[in-house]
Amino acid sequence: MLEHERIVKELVSIKSYSGEEDDLRDYISRHFSKIGVETIPWDGNVIVHMDGLNSSKAFIFNSHMDTVSAGDLPWKYGPWTPTMEGNEIVGLGASDMKSGLTASLLLAENMAKTGKPPVDMWFTYVTKEELDGSGTESFANWFDQQGWVKKYKDIAGIFTEPTNLTEIEHGHRGNMFLKITTEGGSGHASRPGKLKVHSVRRLISFADGLQTEFAKWQEEFSGTKFAPPTVGEMTSIWAGVSSKDGLVTVDSPNKFPSLTMATFDVRTTPDFHKVAFERIQKLGKKYKVNVEYAFPPAPAGYTNPSEKIIKITRSLVPKSKLTVSKGSADLGFLSTQGIKAIIFGPGYKEQAHKLNEYADITKIPQAVGIYEQIVEAWAK
Repeated sequence: MLEHERIVKELVSIKSYSGEEDDLRDYISRHFSKIGVETIPWDGNVIVHMDGLNSSKAFIFNSHMDTVSAGDLPWKYGPWTPTMEGNEIVGLGASDMKSGLTASLLLAENMAKTGKPPVDMWFTYVTKEELDGSGTESFANWFDQQGWVKKYKDIAGIFTEPTNLTEIEHGHRGNMFLKITTEGGSGHASRPGKLKVHSVRRLISFADGLQTEFAKWQEEFSGTKFAPPTVGEMTSIWAGVSSKDGLVTVDSPNKFPSLTMATFDVRTTPDFHKVAFERIQKLGKKYKVNVEYAFPPAPAGYTNPSEKIIKITRSLVPKSKLTVSKGSADLGFLSTQGIKAIIFGPGYKEQAHKLNEYADITKIPQAVGIYEQIVEAWAK
């Protein structure tokens, strides 16, 4: 069995939901220990630093350790039972992003064996990308606070997220998960005329008003490479129910709920991200609802196509497309530090978060080879 196949199978076999990355983190730490490379544990992440021949420049590779949930439907082989179908491996995280993680491990191993790389290298294996990006955010803050951002004259990076090595993503929208809470009267459901304020109706009125405002904001913040801002209404809603031992039950079907809570998924462009929360909160006051963050917001990411990292990658992969993602990723946390980075890796983007997820493992050694060429060219 080839090394890249062995490693990706071992990675897929390790359950690593967001917030449950301990076993995978230990595997990565052991991997580097076996090849004599020290790791830096930081806030659940694994960080590797290699001194380069030119220590005035640095290159960062970022790979997240976590996966989404396997879901409730049965997998044909089991989510953590990696199974080969020709060149494709089937299993949870095969594309998103244990193929890219494997490529990063092999690249780091190659660089460790051949002596000093051309520039300082940083390999980061982070937590909670699928949840709130707090792993990469924590690394980016640490990297800045330790003085590394100021130390280097130039820093570039690659996120090894799946693009099938055919797309170079140089931007993505930001996101804000908002919790909207409304209050109203309670009373017997047989006398609706007595109810002055219905908490659920108030929430619906706010949602309708938000849609009206978003139509204006989409026009205001269109005309860029980014898809316009969007709002996903009521991705969850809670009213008149209780939960115990994982079971949700109706409190009283004959009673109006006095409290309603719902979550909204707002996707932002770089400019809209700066004003989105303030505008939505102001609208909330108009409709007498409370607007707060359900999770910390994640910024939009962007690297100008004129940057060296993009020009080099396009020259090495001439048939690749330059794209901006409608979704959110961790690139934004490096963008806020002024680091020029792209998203480019093995695995199928369209397989992310799917039942019976799969990836072509032959793309893993291809990715390693391209990464080596990019670093070498960028260093010059």
